[in-house]
Amino acid sequence: MNVKDKAKAFAIKAHANQIRKSEPDKPMIVHPLTVGKILESFGYDDNVIAAGYLHDVVEDTKFEIKDIKENFNDDIANLVMTASEPDKSLPWVERKKYTIENTRKLPLRNKLIICADKIDNLEDLFLKFQKSGIRDFSAFNKSEEYQKWYYTSVYESLIEGEDKELPIFIRLKDILDKVFYEKEDLFLKNTIFSDNQDYYQTLQKLHAQKVELKKLKSLTSLSKPFVIEFSGTPRTGKTTTINNLYDFFKKGGFNVKLIEEFISSKYYKETFKKREFKNLGDLNIAILEESYKQLKEEISKDNDIILIDRSLNDRQIWNYRRFQYNEIEEDVYKEVTAKYSKISRELIDFLVITYADPLISLKRDYLSSLALEKRNFLNENNITEFNEGIEALKELFEESVESLIMIDTSDINPNETAIKVAEEIMPIMRKEYIKSLKKEINK
Repeated sequence: MNVKDKAKAFAIKAHANQIRKSEPDKPMIVHPLTVGKILESFGYDDNVIAAGYLHDVVEDTKFEIKDIKENFNDDIANLVMTASEPDKSLPWVERKKYTIENTRKLPLRNKLIICADKIDNLEDLFLKFQKSGIRDFSAFNKSEEYQKWYYTSVYESLIEGEDKELPIFIRLKDILDKVFYEKEDLFLKNTIFSDNQDYYQTLQKLHAQKVELKKLKSLTSLSKPFVIEFSGTPRTGKTTTINNLYDFFKKGGFNVKLIEEFISSKYYKETFKKREFKNLGDLNIAILEESYKQLKEEISKDNDIILIDRSLNDRQIWNYRRFQYNEIEEDVYKEVTAKYSKISRELIDFLVITYADPLISLKRDYLSSLALEKRNFLNENNITEFNEGIEALKELFEESVESLIMIDTSDINPNETAIKVAEEIMPIMRKEYIKSLKKEINK
């Protein structure tokens, strides 16, 4: 085990059962692990990275600096010691004045630990502000004014005698300005979203949740990709929502796989469709099986998120309709329904179903097209039957996935639909990443 991994393991053990004061659902170790990751991202040496993992051990656990020396070396102990407040019983202002003055005189390598610590604290605070839309310092012992004084003074001590253009110092200055001096992207605010500030604020909240997910992802991984299935009647914003979410997560640095609807695939059109089936019931059961194989194959690959257009639960709607038309025998229908409900529970994490008033869906189709010819598939009766199938299978869907959202899009546009879905999905993903991290650190 190299010194970085050893320090990481030691920190996990030392901070066991501790939680973050500002976010009680997160284990305390999230912060030290992130500090170590920040230092590693800038390419610093292994001892500096190890000290990043260990920087709160002396200050916040039963271990003392002698334990760091005994388990590691004098260099790492020195780096940890200068990043720790010597006497936490002193009044807050006195402790912070000591840190400010002591930091000024430290060698660069010691300053790096303090810098990474402050970066993570401020970045977490900024994400909290953006997620809530409120600048709230009530969780701190001192007011915003004191916090601004402290962090600004520490930054000035860090760059004293150093090259302030070091990337790690630039990152600290950037987040410092965002938190305390309300620096923001004025091009986005004043040009792109000049006439839609409410929408801009909504996107900022979503962006903050995504950034937090990315930070958690850097510390742990899920046992399988997070799978989101989309179903719904035509012209209800489903495809736009899928594309928006794909773009949203892809730009955020996630490995995202978009699986098209099986019956739209080249394989279905050129090969599968040529097979002979007794009736539409048998065809739909066969499509369900192929959809399962398709999803299973993609889950085995290196993806963070899978967005799948019409998969297992969507086919349950079609099988229900075929059953209503007496094209599937009751015992076969029940057997297939139970089987794929169980499989869905294992493979699919979130189900999105969009629907709308049939006439509205039909109007949208005509308004988005130049063609006035009568639609063969998309008609009021067909859409009504699909909507009825969705309603009839609601309890089945609730059993088939951990989480779902059913959205009536009759009165909202596709962007609003995508926002609603993102707002529902990301808190669930956050819980999954935290659960995975807890499982990892408690091994």
